Amino acid sequence: MIVSMAVLTIRKGHQAKASDIIHQYVEKEKKTTGVVRAFAKKAINNDDTFLIYVEYGTLKHFQAAEKASQKLKENEKVAFSLRPHLLRGFYGNFD
Repeated sequence: MIVSMAVLTIRKGHQAKASDIIHQYVEKEKKTTGVVRAFAKKAINNDDTFLIYVEYGTLKHFQAAEKASQKLKENEKVAFSLRPHLLRGFYGNFD
């Protein structure tokens, strides 16, 4: 199992748009092959901070998600890619 987590702090005034982007990302990841669990939570004491958690079944599933994300960015279909482990967090193999 590969766990990817990120803690994101959003600039003031951008919370609504960022929240939409984060939730769209999580919903998309949930449908991805090999994703065991994915969710986003807002901090209790701060409306500007979110936790994003994605759990992949295997290293191959994680690498496939990475490759798909990079391909979209290279083809300029997206201005940025939201990959939690690249933003801030950790991932590891817990098998």
